[in-house]
Amino acid sequence: MTGTPRQRDRVLALVRDSLEPLDAPLIARALGIHITTARFHLNALIDEGLVEGTWLPSETVGRPRKGYVAAGADPAAPVLAALLAQLGDTPADRKAKAVVAGRMWADSLADVAEPAAGLPDPVTVVTMALTRLGFQVSESVSSFGTHEIRLCNCPLRRIAVGAPEIVIGIQQGLIERVLWRHSPALTEHYDVEVHPDPAGDCGVTLRLTGKSARSATAAR
Repeated sequence: MTGTPRQRDRVLALVRDSLEPLDAPLIARALGIHITTARFHLNALIDEGLVEGTWLPSETVGRPRKGYVAAGADPAAPVLAALLAQLGDTPADRKAKAVVAGRMWADSLADVAEPAAGLPDPVTVVTMALTRLGFQVSESVSSFGTHEIRLCNCPLRRIAVGAPEIVIGIQQGLIERVLWRHSPALTEHYDVEVHPDPAGDCGVTLRLTGKSARSATAAR
C-alpha cells in the first residue's frame, strides 16, 4: 500500500475541519488520491486514536455508508481507566458490576412509559431508548422469536478498547432495565445478549432471544 505521512496529515486535517462525518470517497475526491489510499490512511488514523468511524444514512437500500470524524482529546482517559480497573479483579467481576451501572443509566432516562400490562414491541422499545442515549441504530432483524439490533457510533467505544467486558455489562444492564421499565413482561419473555463487532469496529449487536424459542432450541 502506497501513501505518505504528508497524505495522512492532509486526511486528518480534512476530517478535523469538517463539521459533519466524511466518507472515504469524498475524502479521496477532495484530496485527489485513490479511495483505497484514503481508506488506508483512515484506518491508520483510527488505530492511532485520532479518528473514529461512524455510520451514515444510506442513500440506497443496503448497508449504511461508513463515515469518519475526528476523535476528541480526553485528558481524563488515564483516570477513567484506573477507575474502571477498580470494578473487579476478573472480567466476570467487572462485567457484573457494569450490569448494575447499565441499569442505573437506564433509570436516568426521563419520560419512559409506566410499565404496561400488555407486551410492547421490544425492538421499538430498545431502539428508542438507545437513540436517546446517543447510540445509532443501523439495522434490526427479527426471526423466529429472536431480534437482533445492530448499533453504530457507540458512546462507550473508547471504554470498549481496553475493557470490553465493562461495555458488554453496561449495555446488557441498560437493555434489561429499559425492557423492564416499559413492561416487566418483556424481561420475562426475553434474554439479552451483547456481541461486539469481532473486527473491533464501532458495531455492536444486541440479541433479544425469546425464552420460549431458546427452550425449544435447547430441547432439540
